[in-house]
Amino acid sequence: MNIIKLFDGWIKTEDVPTYHGWPTMIRTADGELLVVCSGGRRSHICPYGRVFLYRSKDDGKTWNHPEHLSSGPLDDRDAGIIAAADGSLLVNYFTSVAFAEHDTYLSFETKKSAENWKHIEDNISLSDLIREHGFFMIRGSADGKTWSEKFITPVNNVHGPTLLSDGSLLWVGKELSPFYCKASRTGTNTVAARSVDNGEHWDIISKLPVPEGQDVSCFEEAYAIQAADGTIIAQVRNHNTGATGGEVFTWQCESCDGGLTWTELHPVTYGFPTHLLKLADGRLLMTYSYRKEPFGIRGRFSRDNGKNWSEEVILSDDAECIDFGYPSSVEMPDGSFITLWYESRNKLAQLRYMRWKSSL
Repeated sequence: MNIIKLFDGWIKTEDVPTYHGWPTMIRTADGELLVVCSGGRRSHICPYGRVFLYRSKDDGKTWNHPEHLSSGPLDDRDAGIIAAADGSLLVNYFTSVAFAEHDTYLSFETKKSAENWKHIEDNISLSDLIREHGFFMIRGSADGKTWSEKFITPVNNVHGPTLLSDGSLLWVGKELSPFYCKASRTGTNTVAARSVDNGEHWDIISKLPVPEGQDVSCFEEAYAIQAADGTIIAQVRNHNTGATGGEVFTWQCESCDGGLTWTELHPVTYGFPTHLLKLADGRLLMTYSYRKEPFGIRGRFSRDNGKNWSEEVILSDDAECIDFGYPSSVEMPDGSFITLWYESRNKLAQLRYMRWKSSL
């Protein structure tokens, strides 16, 4: 299967570029593209991450300078965004203190930079940690011009919740750990949470099943979407590699009762993490990072509500290293797509996008 590339580019960030990662993009009801990400960074792990918002009013050709949506003392990471049934915007993210655990998390090169972070670590108090370490969400007006204070959520993932056909929200991701001593407060289980009040409150309604012999803590970066027939498709990045020849695969399960129960997880494709999008014609689009040479972004379509997936389409295959990925896609009114991801560019991660069509 081939694609037709219409145009591509890089979002111009600040006047002095910083590291940007883990973006999510949506198209609002009035046709504006909104992107949230972790920007203002100096590296993959550092204490400077903040949630940035970018806008495009011309279908991705140009983008505004970033608006800052968070300002906490810790590292704000992996922002997602969705429009709730009432039109309000919900942005989720989590905070990390991995930058303070140099020996465990950081590469040799990053550890050298970490000496410059010491003044930040020294100024983080226990009360800061209790107040700021966790999973958070902010609520915005439909146009994203005004935003609430952040509030705690019991679950988190890379791209955020999904809107169901009944107007409720379903959020499949890691549960919040009660402990403060980890680099992030990511718990062990991958769970499903539901909100019936446009994201004001969340109730955990189920846990995703764990295949026999697998370690539940190895499930990461889940995302879910509702297919045209009402089935909910959930996919997870599974680091249990015994069943897939030693490689990290995306695994999938389904729910036919709104997320209360799930089928057994099964492997779908090499590549991670995935983003899922329901298209106007009822198909599903899955996009993901391909972290084997040639490094790049790939996708698959499903015509049967996620039961089967097409052969891969290759969107890009020229990333300079494995520090890239986390694509997010939107469908445009003419049936084309815009897919956006982060990618190392001259050794500094930036936001790259492509508008494309499928040959099918």
